[in-house]
Amino acid sequence: MMMMRALLLPCVLLLSACSAEIAIQTEPFDQVVPVTSLLEPVYAEVALDLPEESVNTQDLDIIVNEVSATLVVVNPSPTLTLRTSARLSLTGTATPDNPRLYTNFNRPAYYDTAAEILAERTFQPDSRTPLRIDAPALKNAIGRRRVWVIVSNTVVRSGLTLPQLPAQIRLEDIVFQALLTKPFPGLGGALEAGGL
Repeated sequence: MMMMRALLLPCVLLLSACSAEIAIQTEPFDQVVPVTSLLEPVYAEVALDLPEESVNTQDLDIIVNEVSATLVVVNPSPTLTLRTSARLSLTGTATPDNPRLYTNFNRPAYYDTAAEILAERTFQPDSRTPLRIDAPALKNAIGRRRVWVIVSNTVVRSGLTLPQLPAQIRLEDIVFQALLTKPFPGLGGALEAGGL
């Protein structure tokens, strides 16, 4: 039995040697989404350029193991409860240096085809909320040079005093991470042919 275990270990090591794991992530960035009226959402479309390692990977036989995003949602208002959601779009008009703001009156047609990555969620006044997003739609970003994140912000409730507008929600330290695997099927064949 001990001999069998000793033989299994090299086999597992050889199998793991037939692929390489690649971990990539974007540089952290922040985004502010203002809101200018009660109960009406404002949208901020943000362009995100992905790391070179994840671009044009369609023909490289890459396996996408996981893609996630981490961020901190900050509601700096002492009196307003804000509602926020986010979508991932493969189409957009914002650039990394120039986010685009719009409302329901001038929302672009591609908004409806953008995949939800953060369901609507309320954030209490004067709060900081760390989030991790593991939505399957994030995998669609791999292989692309640029994607767009569309974040909404709506005032849903205020205290007893009149709300002070404009208000804003801050998204801080936004980082997208991916773990990819590149298999090397020919390597396994060569090892087997060598008698291993």
